[in-house]
Amino acid sequence: MKKMKRWSQIYEWSKRVRTYLEEDFSSSSLDEENIIVRRVTERLSDPDYLRGKGLEQGRFDAEAAFRKLRRRNSRRVMIRVGSVAAVLVLIVGIVVLYKGNLSQKKNVPDLTLGVISALQPGTNKAILHLADGRELVLNDALRAKIETKEGVVEVDSMGVVYGIKVDSVATEKVQEYHVMTIPRGGEFHLTLADGTQVWLNSETELRFPVHFAGGERKVYLKGEAYFDVTEDAAHPFVVETSMGDIKVLGTAFNVSVYDERTMAATLEKGSICYLKDSRKGVLIKPGEQLVCTEGSDLPVVRKVNTRLYTAWKDNLFCFEEQYLDQIMLTLARWYDFQVKFESEELKKLELSGTLDKYSDIQPLLRLFELGTDVKFEIQNKVIYVRKVK
Repeated sequence: MKKMKRWSQIYEWSKRVRTYLEEDFSSSSLDEENIIVRRVTERLSDPDYLRGKGLEQGRFDAEAAFRKLRRRNSRRVMIRVGSVAAVLVLIVGIVVLYKGNLSQKKNVPDLTLGVISALQPGTNKAILHLADGRELVLNDALRAKIETKEGVVEVDSMGVVYGIKVDSVATEKVQEYHVMTIPRGGEFHLTLADGTQVWLNSETELRFPVHFAGGERKVYLKGEAYFDVTEDAAHPFVVETSMGDIKVLGTAFNVSVYDERTMAATLEKGSICYLKDSRKGVLIKPGEQLVCTEGSDLPVVRKVNTRLYTAWKDNLFCFEEQYLDQIMLTLARWYDFQVKFESEELKKLELSGTLDKYSDIQPLLRLFELGTDVKFEIQNKVIYVRKVK
């Protein structure tokens, strides 16, 4: 009876949501152009629909989920499908997490996503190619101090930190470079010799010196990285990419250049300057993003919500009205899967949501399905994106 009472509460909440929406929005806001909102609202006011969702989630251990949330209170799973549907999604999220009095069945395939496959989130991992030819496979479990002729490389749970020998800095004339590569499904943190902090995203390569010498502190990037640069006015920090260079003194910014056709630099604080060939540099202010596209004469600078482009280093994926093909590409790098779209039309569907990087991907996909005509099917390490018939 107690659990049935809780179901009744959920049902009452859904009715209140519907009443609120009908009172707060004019009739034109729920016409044919908003059929998705109306359909979701009707579903949430149907107790049989809610009970059916409970059956689908009968095997979900809500108590364990909430214990996990308490341990990692800075992480969350949230989805927003349009401005109106946000409240509705909250109610459905409660239904998904609620473990009712319905009988549990083991090994029951998920009705929304098809046969379940283990798509695990990524981990801290990297391969460090030392200048002397040695290779180190890095992960959370590795604790080591590696001697090189330039200094000591220290690896701990926080990443890689360099301890430089004073005599080597004074006598070394030619910089030697290490290369750190981050595989698909990985990320890693690095502290450079000058104290600059670097967060490296999946499928990224960073080439950097053991110590910085000369007038500039230069590194080479492929992929995506977030830099928190130690200020040194006498030695500007330069991130060199295939699409041009980013020059800074001391600042925090994100650079994404996964291919040789597009580069985006997003500035959180400080100032940076984009340089390419002999053209005049382009200054970027905090809260701005510079996008350089192959074939364009000039880069585009625009105001953005920087959180959308930097949250990945804080273990979150944030999407806001982003094309589904771009969302799936980002998730695929981290969860290590392939994605196949049934049609080109589905790629341009705009969705919004926030996902804890270290959580299961399936709740996000389920909620993407809510209020849309899209269905996600997982088979092994492939996600098929189909249109609901």
